[in-house]
Amino acid sequence: MCEELKALKYEAAHVLRSLRRIRRSRDISFLEDAELARLKHTSVNAVVKHLLVGHQGQPCPAGERPIVKAKAAASGR
Repeated sequence: MCEELKALKYEAAHVLRSLRRIRRSRDISFLEDAELARLKHTSVNAVVKHLLVGHQGQPCPAGERPIVKAKAAASGR
């Protein structure tokens, strides 16, 4: 597995667990919830971006890439 992908996945999982713990432990404001959602989206988007164009504009060779595979299958390659 690509080390950068592994680190990004670890970071995303850590962010998601932290957010879940915060949301369950107390009542949060609308603005705080929006900030937490932004953090979540940023971490997940980093993983997706790396999978699609993470190696000098080429897809990451590690792991499955359903978006890339679905397009390739649709074009008949």
